[in-house]
Amino acid sequence: MSHVSRSSLIIAFFFGIDKIFAFARQIIQARIFGLSYDIDVFNAANNIPDLLSALISGGALGVALIPVISEYLQSKGREDAWELFSWILNLAFVSTGVLAVFIAIFAEPLIGQIIAPGFPEAQKTLAVELMRLDLAAIIVFSISGLVMAGLQANQHFILPAMAPVLYNVGQLAGLLLLAPEPGSSLGPVTLPGQGWGIHGLVYGVIFGSVLHLGIQIPALFKYKFKWIFGFGLNTPGVRQVLKLLIPRVATMFLFRCFYRT
Repeated sequence: MSHVSRSSLIIAFFFGIDKIFAFARQIIQARIFGLSYDIDVFNAANNIPDLLSALISGGALGVALIPVISEYLQSKGREDAWELFSWILNLAFVSTGVLAVFIAIFAEPLIGQIIAPGFPEAQKTLAVELMRLDLAAIIVFSISGLVMAGLQANQHFILPAMAPVLYNVGQLAGLLLLAPEPGSSLGPVTLPGQGWGIHGLVYGVIFGSVLHLGIQIPALFKYKFKWIFGFGLNTPGVRQVLKLLIPRVATMFLFRCFYRT
């Protein structure tokens, strides 16, 4: 079996495992929280952080980065490719961090006036708290999503394929270990819950984002990644990535807005 065929089978396998875990997570989430307001609050709090993640880290920027990194690997070599990757990674991390601070500061009007104006005050307060917590995961994803793109450009697919599975594992850990009350049961199984409620699910998301990044780090060492400080704003490679990014951000933003409506 060729390397491409073997990699394709492994990717398909982990894709299937990821979908199974995601389905299990939804079932367990429904069993634990039922029809409570907590899930509505969680979804509202996750709205803008999820959009930020899709546009900057794991989505549009990752798609724009892969062809440029691949071109650098072929024409300039791995050292120059990792230099460009470092600059884009630094830009994404700083941009996400600045936007995360901005969102955290204005979380109350974002929730109360734009995202969930019809929520009771208690739910609005909870949504603001959850949104601010969820931003920690988005900052991690600003690194992890681009690491995934960088590894894929290097034709390494296995650990990036495993990363979403680990993300679901983190969320399942939050659901099963943190969210339930102590002594709660799920069918015949008694859960060692901590009674954190919906906060447990958010901490599971944060834990999952760390696992999503952590599983990919060994491959960076394999391909001799060397982090370089700076942004390279005046370099052709960075300008090319940003040029490719603009239409992808616009397309993804419009798609997600219409999709959510």
